[in-house]
Amino acid sequence: MQLFYGHIAAEFFYLHESEINHCVRVLRKNAGDTIHFITGDGNLYSGIIEVASKREVKGLFTVTESSWGNVPYELTIAIAPTKNMDRFEWFLEKSIELGISRIIPLRCDRSERKVIKEDRLFKVALSAAKQSLKGRLPKIDSLTSFNDFIAMDLEGTRCIAHCEDSERTAFSKAASDDQLIVLIGPEGDFTPNEISGAQRAGFKPIHLGQSRLRTETAALTVVSMVYAAHL
Repeated sequence: MQLFYGHIAAEFFYLHESEINHCVRVLRKNAGDTIHFITGDGNLYSGIIEVASKREVKGLFTVTESSWGNVPYELTIAIAPTKNMDRFEWFLEKSIELGISRIIPLRCDRSERKVIKEDRLFKVALSAAKQSLKGRLPKIDSLTSFNDFIAMDLEGTRCIAHCEDSERTAFSKAASDDQLIVLIGPEGDFTPNEISGAQRAGFKPIHLGQSRLRTETAALTVVSMVYAAHL
Protein backbone atom coordinates (compact mmCIF):
# COMPACT_ATOMS: atom_id res chain seq x y z
CA MET A 1 0.00 0.00 0.00
CA GLN A 2 1.32 3.44 -0.95
CA LEU A 3 0.64 5.62 2.08
CA PHE A 4 0.72 9.41 2.41
CA TYR A 5 0.53 11.88 5.29
CA GLY A 6 -1.83 14.83 5.41
CA HIS A 7 -4.39 16.75 7.41
CA ILE A 8 -8.13 17.31 7.25
CA ALA A 9 -9.94 20.64 7.13
CA ALA A 10 -13.74 20.62 6.83
CA GLU A 11 -14.68 18.11 4.12
CA PHE A 12 -11.29 18.09 2.38
CA PHE A 13 -7.96 16.38 2.94
CA TYR A 14 -4.65 18.09 2.13
CA LEU A 15 -1.38 16.24 1.72
CA HIS A 16 1.57 17.52 3.73
CA GLU A 17 3.93 19.65 1.66
CA SER A 18 6.66 17.03 1.99
CA GLU A 19 4.41 14.46 0.27
CA ILE A 20 3.24 16.49 -2.73
CA ASN A 21 6.26 16.01 -4.99
CA HIS A 22 6.29 12.24 -4.49
CA CYS A 23 2.56 12.00 -5.11
CA VAL A 24 2.36 14.22 -8.21
CA ARG A 25 5.75 14.01 -9.91
CA VAL A 26 7.06 10.60 -8.91
CA LEU A 27 3.84 8.55 -8.79
CA ARG A 28 2.05 10.82 -11.30
CA LYS A 29 -1.21 10.91 -9.37
CA ASN A 30 -3.89 13.09 -10.93
CA ALA A 31 -7.41 14.36 -10.22
CA GLY A 32 -9.75 11.38 -9.93
CA ASP A 33 -7.14 9.02 -8.51
CA THR A 34 -7.71 7.38 -5.11
CA ILE A 35 -4.96 7.44 -2.49
CA HIS A 36 -4.63 6.27 1.11
CA PHE A 37 -3.33 8.57 3.82
CA ILE A 38 -2.95 9.03 7.56
CA THR A 39 -3.21 12.15 9.69
CA GLY A 40 -1.62 10.71 12.84
CA ASP A 41 -4.93 10.38 14.71
CA GLY A 42 -5.02 6.57 14.46
CA ASN A 43 -7.27 6.16 11.42
CA LEU A 44 -6.61 5.09 7.85
CA TYR A 45 -8.27 7.28 5.23
CA SER A 46 -8.90 6.97 1.51
CA GLY A 47 -9.23 10.10 -0.57
CA ILE A 48 -10.19 10.99 -4.13
CA ILE A 49 -7.92 13.69 -5.49
CA GLU A 50 -9.67 16.78 -6.79
CA VAL A 51 -6.63 19.06 -7.14
CA ALA A 52 -3.15 17.78 -7.96
CA SER A 53 -0.50 20.47 -8.52
CA LYS A 54 3.08 21.09 -7.48
CA ARG A 55 1.77 23.25 -4.62
CA GLU A 56 -1.29 21.34 -3.43
CA VAL A 57 -2.95 17.94 -3.38
CA LYS A 58 -6.45 17.93 -1.93
CA GLY A 59 -9.74 16.10 -2.27
CA LEU A 60 -12.66 14.39 -0.57
CA PHE A 61 -12.08 11.56 1.89
CA THR A 62 -13.64 8.72 3.87
CA VAL A 63 -12.44 6.73 6.89
CA THR A 64 -11.28 3.35 5.63
CA GLU A 65 -10.40 1.85 9.01
CA SER A 66 -10.50 3.35 12.49
CA SER A 67 -7.79 2.57 15.07
CA TRP A 68 -5.64 1.29 12.22
CA GLY A 69 -2.55 -0.56 13.44
CA ASN A 70 -3.08 0.62 17.02
CA VAL A 71 -1.80 -1.34 20.02
CA PRO A 72 -3.94 -2.06 23.12
CA TYR A 73 -1.78 -0.12 25.58
CA GLU A 74 -0.29 3.30 26.27
CA LEU A 75 3.49 3.33 26.61
CA THR A 76 5.49 6.48 27.31
CA ILE A 77 9.27 6.34 27.39
CA ALA A 78 11.31 9.24 28.72
CA ILE A 79 14.85 8.80 27.47
CA ALA A 80 18.05 10.82 27.36
CA PRO A 81 19.08 11.11 23.68
CA THR A 82 22.42 9.51 22.91
CA LYS A 83 25.45 11.55 21.85
CA ASN A 84 25.33 9.73 18.50
CA MET A 85 21.91 10.69 17.13
CA ASP A 86 21.91 7.76 14.70
CA ARG A 87 21.46 5.45 17.68
CA PHE A 88 18.60 7.53 19.07
CA GLU A 89 16.90 7.68 15.67
CA TRP A 90 17.27 3.89 15.40
CA PHE A 91 15.43 3.53 18.71
CA LEU A 92 12.75 5.97 17.56
CA GLU A 93 12.16 4.06 14.34
CA LYS A 94 12.00 0.61 15.92
CA SER A 95 9.86 1.68 18.87
CA ILE A 96 7.26 3.11 16.50
CA GLU A 97 7.24 -0.09 14.47
CA LEU A 98 6.44 -2.02 17.65
CA GLY A 99 3.98 0.50 19.06
CA ILE A 100 4.76 3.40 21.39
CA SER A 101 2.49 6.26 22.42
CA ARG A 102 4.86 9.00 23.48
CA ILE A 103 8.59 9.69 23.57
CA ILE A 104 9.95 12.37 25.89
CA PRO A 105 13.61 13.28 25.24
CA LEU A 106 15.28 14.07 28.55
CA ARG A 107 18.07 16.41 29.58
CA CYS A 108 19.73 14.74 32.57
CA ASP A 109 22.74 15.65 34.70
CA ARG A 110 24.98 13.28 32.73
CA SER A 111 23.44 13.89 29.32
CA GLU A 112 26.01 14.31 26.56
CA ARG A 113 23.45 15.72 24.12
CA LYS A 114 21.78 19.00 24.97
CA VAL A 115 20.11 19.76 21.62
CA ILE A 116 17.80 17.77 19.33
CA LYS A 117 16.38 18.56 15.89
CA GLU A 118 12.65 18.11 16.25
CA ASP A 119 11.96 18.35 12.50
CA ARG A 120 14.37 15.51 11.84
CA LEU A 121 12.80 13.32 14.54
CA PHE A 122 9.36 13.95 13.06
CA LYS A 123 10.54 12.77 9.63
CA VAL A 124 11.98 9.59 11.13
CA ALA A 125 8.78 8.98 13.10
CA LEU A 126 6.53 9.55 10.09
CA SER A 127 8.57 7.22 7.90
CA ALA A 128 8.44 4.49 10.55
CA ALA A 129 4.68 4.87 11.04
CA LYS A 130 4.01 4.62 7.32
CA GLN A 131 6.38 1.68 6.86
CA SER A 132 4.83 -0.30 9.71
CA LEU A 133 1.25 0.60 8.70
CA LYS A 134 0.35 2.64 11.75
CA GLY A 135 -2.44 5.21 11.72
CA ARG A 136 -1.24 6.82 14.92
CA LEU A 137 1.85 8.98 15.22
CA PRO A 138 3.35 8.98 18.71
CA LYS A 139 3.80 12.31 20.43
CA ILE A 140 7.45 13.40 20.52
CA ASP A 141 8.02 16.08 23.14
CA SER A 142 10.60 18.83 23.08
CA LEU A 143 13.76 18.23 25.08
CA THR A 144 12.62 18.25 28.71
CA SER A 145 14.63 18.60 31.90
CA PHE A 146 14.61 15.61 34.23
CA ASN A 147 13.03 17.57 37.08
CA ASP A 148 10.28 18.96 34.86
CA PHE A 149 9.52 15.46 33.62
CA ILE A 150 9.14 13.78 37.02
CA ALA A 151 6.79 16.61 38.02
CA MET A 152 4.44 15.84 35.10
CA ASP A 153 0.99 14.52 35.89
CA LEU A 154 1.11 11.29 33.87
CA GLU A 155 -1.22 8.38 34.51
CA GLY A 156 0.07 4.82 34.63
CA THR A 157 2.62 2.54 36.23
CA ARG A 158 5.85 4.49 36.70
CA CYS A 159 9.22 2.73 36.36
CA ILE A 160 12.85 3.83 36.28
CA ALA A 161 15.54 1.57 34.81
CA HIS A 162 18.95 2.20 36.32
CA CYS A 163 22.22 0.37 37.02
CA GLU A 164 22.76 1.26 40.66
CA ASP A 165 23.45 -1.65 43.00
CA SER A 166 20.16 -1.49 44.88
CA GLU A 167 16.92 -3.40 45.11
CA ARG A 168 15.08 -3.47 41.77
CA THR A 169 12.28 -5.63 40.39
CA ALA A 170 12.20 -7.24 36.96
CA PHE A 171 10.37 -5.14 34.41
CA SER A 172 8.60 -8.27 33.17
CA LYS A 173 6.29 -7.97 36.21
CA ALA A 174 4.93 -4.64 34.94
CA ALA A 175 5.16 -5.14 31.16
CA SER A 176 1.58 -6.34 30.83
CA ASP A 177 0.10 -3.19 32.40
CA ASP A 178 -2.06 -1.11 30.04
CA GLN A 179 -0.51 2.26 30.94
CA LEU A 180 3.23 2.56 31.48
CA ILE A 181 5.75 5.37 31.89
CA VAL A 182 9.37 4.23 31.82
CA LEU A 183 12.50 6.29 32.49
CA ILE A 184 15.70 5.38 30.59
CA GLY A 185 18.89 7.21 31.53
CA PRO A 186 21.80 8.65 29.58
CA GLU A 187 25.15 7.08 28.79
CA GLY A 188 26.64 6.97 32.28
CA ASP A 189 23.24 6.33 33.90
CA PHE A 190 21.18 8.54 36.17
CA THR A 191 22.84 10.23 39.13
CA PRO A 192 21.92 9.04 42.65
CA ASN A 193 20.00 12.31 43.16
CA GLU A 194 17.96 11.70 40.01
CA ILE A 195 17.17 8.14 41.06
CA SER A 196 16.03 9.19 44.52
CA GLY A 197 14.02 12.08 43.04
CA ALA A 198 12.26 9.75 40.61
CA GLN A 199 11.43 7.32 43.41
CA ARG A 200 9.94 10.11 45.51
CA ALA A 201 7.79 10.92 42.45
CA GLY A 202 6.46 7.37 42.39
CA PHE A 203 8.84 5.67 39.95
CA LYS A 204 9.62 2.06 40.87
CA PRO A 205 13.20 0.86 40.27
CA ILE A 206 13.36 -1.92 37.66
CA HIS A 207 16.00 -3.98 35.89
CA LEU A 208 16.07 -5.49 32.41
CA GLY A 209 18.17 -8.55 33.17
CA GLN A 210 21.79 -9.18 34.01
CA SER A 211 23.39 -7.51 30.98
CA ARG A 212 24.36 -3.86 31.06
CA LEU A 213 22.61 -2.36 28.06
CA ARG A 214 23.23 0.74 26.00
CA THR A 215 20.65 3.49 26.37
CA GLU A 216 18.86 2.77 23.09
CA THR A 217 19.03 -1.01 23.65
CA ALA A 218 17.48 -0.69 27.10
CA ALA A 219 14.67 1.48 25.74
CA LEU A 220 13.92 -0.87 22.87
CA THR A 221 13.98 -3.84 25.25
CA VAL A 222 11.21 -2.14 27.24
CA VAL A 223 9.15 -1.52 24.10
CA SER A 224 9.65 -5.12 22.94
CA MET A 225 8.65 -6.57 26.31
CA VAL A 226 5.46 -4.51 26.44
CA TYR A 227 4.62 -5.41 22.84
CA ALA A 228 5.13 -9.15 23.54
CA ALA A 229 3.14 -9.01 26.79
CA HIS A 230 0.07 -7.77 24.89
CA LEU A 231 0.12 -10.22 22.00
